[in-house]
Amino acid sequence: MSKKKRTAPTSAKAAGPKRARWIAIGVAAVIVVALLAISTGGAQKGVVTATGSASTAGADPAEAKYIGRLLPAAYAEPKLADVTVYDGVTKMTELTATQTDTQISIPADKLLASKIVYFEYAKAGAKPLPMIAYVKPSGRVFVGVSYCPPCEGERQRIEADLTLTCESCGTKRNIETGVGISGACKLYPLDEVPATLAGGNITVDRATLDSWTAQPKDRAIG
Repeated sequence: MSKKKRTAPTSAKAAGPKRARWIAIGVAAVIVVALLAISTGGAQKGVVTATGSASTAGADPAEAKYIGRLLPAAYAEPKLADVTVYDGVTKMTELTATQTDTQISIPADKLLASKIVYFEYAKAGAKPLPMIAYVKPSGRVFVGVSYCPPCEGERQRIEADLTLTCESCGTKRNIETGVGISGACKLYPLDEVPATLAGGNITVDRATLDSWTAQPKDRAIG
């Protein structure tokens, strides 16, 4: 009497549970990878975020490493009203900052009316530090040190082509991202500093400005 050969089950009923388990594991792995990408990518300096932090999009790698170098992770620029009209060439309006023991501030309404302003920080034991604040078309506010390391220019203007342009060397930068477009200093971004909007004022901590030093001239000039 011949023995019957046993064969492995081939029905969907037998294979189903095992296949479902593998699908569930695969889906879970994809979710974990996505969450890790979000948590690590969003925390890096220079990453574009919905809240308007510094961006390295389109920047030369030599420039990108310096964009947002003074900003904390996931920094969000203060938001004022969107700006839909810039009147040709818009030059800096000079303001006097209010200074306390720990902060300096400028009125947000005067910044919005002027669109781009110049003010100074009275740094102890050193010459006044030139500062810039301007409102982007998106309504986000850039506040930073108004200083081009190679040419040492301190004044910027917004031109009709919506570029931020140095009045000393003519270097043009993207008005939203600050990324260099053309000019001798295009690989040297302006140093943005963390700012907040509170009580109708744009405010910066003095500690950030006290520790500021110019970027090294380690990139091509011209």
